[in-house]
This record gives sequence, structure tokens and C-alpha cells, in this order.
Amino acid sequence: MAFADLREFLRCLEEQGELARVCVEVEKDHEIGAICRKVNDRAGPGLLFERVKGYSVPLACNLLGTKKRFAMALGASEGALTEEWLRRTALAPVSPVLAPRGACQENVFVGNAVNLLKMFPVPIWNELDGGPFITLPIVISRDPETGVRNAAMYRLQVHERNKLGILMAPYRHTEIHRRKASTEGKSLPVAIAIGTDPAVALAALAPLPFGVDELAMAGTLRGETIEVVKCKTLDLEVPATAEIVLEGEILVGERREEGPYGDFTGYYGAKLRRPVIEIKAVTHRNNPIYHGLYNGRPPTEEQIIRGLPIQMDIAKRCPLPGIKKINLTMGGCGAFNCVVSIDKQFEGYGKMVAMAILGSWGARFVKTLIIVDDDIDPFDWNQVEWALATRMQPHRDIEIIRDIVGCILDPSLPYEERRTGRSRTSKVIIDATRYDTAEFELPCQPRQDVTEKVNRNWAKYGVGI
Repeated sequence: MAFADLREFLRCLEEQGELARVCVEVEKDHEIGAICRKVNDRAGPGLLFERVKGYSVPLACNLLGTKKRFAMALGASEGALTEEWLRRTALAPVSPVLAPRGACQENVFVGNAVNLLKMFPVPIWNELDGGPFITLPIVISRDPETGVRNAAMYRLQVHERNKLGILMAPYRHTEIHRRKASTEGKSLPVAIAIGTDPAVALAALAPLPFGVDELAMAGTLRGETIEVVKCKTLDLEVPATAEIVLEGEILVGERREEGPYGDFTGYYGAKLRRPVIEIKAVTHRNNPIYHGLYNGRPPTEEQIIRGLPIQMDIAKRCPLPGIKKINLTMGGCGAFNCVVSIDKQFEGYGKMVAMAILGSWGARFVKTLIIVDDDIDPFDWNQVEWALATRMQPHRDIEIIRDIVGCILDPSLPYEERRTGRSRTSKVIIDATRYDTAEFELPCQPRQDVTEKVNRNWAKYGVGI
């Protein structure tokens, strides 16, 4: 099922009992964050705050906070999500279609009429955040050399009524565009869409290769073409049904302290001087809905929307056979810790698979990669720990790779690596597969036929579990 816009997805969530409306008045700063923290800890529903004090605009968040809701966003079943993602992303991208008009431009504000601090309820989410942060923006730009479009998610700090700070690591595609424009002494035009069809958001979050048009990939994911409209002040296109669009440019040479911000790692990142976006125009739908994301220590929605696309990208791009299941663990922030089960083809195959995975773009944030046999469920930590305890010898089965790109937000990196954005880290491969499999001791378990009989007749035992 393709959703026309965010509103249609909200209706679907509500019909399925996956959305809670918060009807009492709430404070934009801190109170919304505290409510989100409690809901995330309990794997609770999506939220729609209908009355944010001082604003007429409601705020939606935690809409993709479970695997079930992630699957719903794509109209897929939870059990077949990976297979369906791989099937769709193997299809040719569906280029967006330019529409003469779009709902996102029902209201237009330019110049001095732009005041982000008063127009939309952008929260201060955590106690020590340096200010209000826009946390689910789709930042759209074009490569100054090739003209290829890019759409990606970056955190944006609201500095003042028309100025935003943006965090972009050196390897991020919009930063590559910015550097190209800057070498020519030019600002980089950017359009920022907030509150889109969920397929657009998921495409923007996916670790797609440089040069892939995420809006075209969104059409592939949803099975229908995305309609776009020309911006009012920029030569860029934006999703026609977006709730809110900000039009501006990343300024040449201007930097401003951005942060701290409570990020998906569960820590406040460093406060550093980072690029500035000047907003020249704002357009929005009638009665817009602001869409945000709470970040913090796991579990949060961020670990779902970050981890699942990485998991599926590894499955898509790792060329070796025998990979069964991939788990970017919630406790590993959906990015840093990965457990993979394999059908071991021959001795040494575990490390071969691990190296292929770490060489993929999607796995660039993974620091700890554990390979287990296919009789181990990588989503069951008790089973993984058992494999580590009984199948792994540290001197033989652990490999450390040094000075390889990691994540700029990793708090364990030296300060200089985070400050410069180089983000060099070390990574560990742990091969917890059976060594000399043919001679390895057999796992103990009851007889298979008796186990099947017990399962069929379980109710008669009166155990009640």
C-alpha cells in the first residue's frame, strides 16, 4: 500500500491501534521529550500531540518506532520485510513526476515573514540540548557538477528565526555537494521537507550509494511515482504532499557553534562550529503537521529507522552466500553492534563473510561484528552469548581492524577525530562459529520427534506459558 502523504499514514496507524493522540496541552520544550522517552522505553505507540502550548500546529513523533510500524509504512508484512525491501530495491528507480502545483505550497512566506521559532513547535528534546532541533528533515540538494539530486536526513539546530545549524560528516553526500559548491565560492541551495509520505523518509534514511536519487528510490519503495513541485525560490523540487518545506542555502564560509544534542548514541555530542543554512522561504500545507523524532539512549525510534535499513543494505550488497539473519542490535544503537548468522560453507568462512560485510557502505558504522552458525538466532542474546562462550577462542577468533571510517557521533572516539570529522575507528570481528565443524562437539537437545509431539500437545500439560 502506498500512502499519499503523512496524514494518510497517520490514519492507518490510528485504525490499527498504533497511534495515541495526546489531547492535553503540553510544553514544547522538555515535556514532549520526557513523554517520548517513557513511550520509547515501553515500545509504545506513535504519538500525535494535538495541543502544543503556544502553537496551532500539532506534532507527530515515534511513528516508525517499531518494526511493525516500519513494515506498515511500506505496506509490507513484518515477517517478510527484508525480502520485500530487497525485491523492491532491485527494481529500477521510479523517477519523480513534476506536478504543476502541490499541497506543500498552499501557504507561502518569504523574507522577513519567515520565523521558524514561532511558526512550528520545534522542541528542545533533552535537558542539555543547545536549542530546538529539527530531527526528521529531508534535506534535498543537487551535485553542483553532475546535477544529480540527493535527499538525506541531518539534524538541524534552530539558531534564530531564519538560521539553522547542520551536522554533516565528511562522508555524507550533502557535505560532498557543499564542498564542491564552496570551492567555486558558491552557497549550496537546499530544500528541507518535513512531514512526508513515509516511503520518502525511509529512502532518505537508507544508506544508498553516492549518486542514487533517493526520491526516485522512494517511488520504487512505495510502488508509485512521487509527485514533486518546483520550489518557490530555488531550482529544486520537493515532495508535493510534504507538510512543510524550508527553502534556503548552506552559506559559504559561515560557521556557528552547533550542539550539544542528545543523539541516537544516548550521549550529548560535542558543541562545535558547523555550517549554517539561511532560510529564504517557508511553504506549508493548510493546517500543517510538524513531524519530529526523539533521540536518546536505546531504545528509541532512531534505532529502528537507522538499524533496519543498514541490516537490509548488508543483505543486499554482501556478495557471499549463506547469510541467514542480520541483527543490528537495539543496545548497539542500531548501528554499532551487528550479529550475523551464516550457513558456514567451509573453515574460515566466518571471517570471510565478516570482511565482506565490513566492506559494504551500509556497515560503515559497525564496530563489533559477531558471526554465528545458523543454529543460533542472532536476535536472541542468550543464544549469541552461548556461542561466544562455547565456540570462540579469543586468540584464534578475534580480529581487530584499525584506522577505518566509523561514525562521527561515536562518543568513544578521541575528541580530535570527532572535531575534525575524520571519525577513524577500530573494528572487531568475532568469529563465534564452530571451529573444525565436523569434529566439534554436538549441541545437546531432546529428540526431535518428541519435541514436535510436545509442541502439538502443549495445552494438555497445564504449564501455562
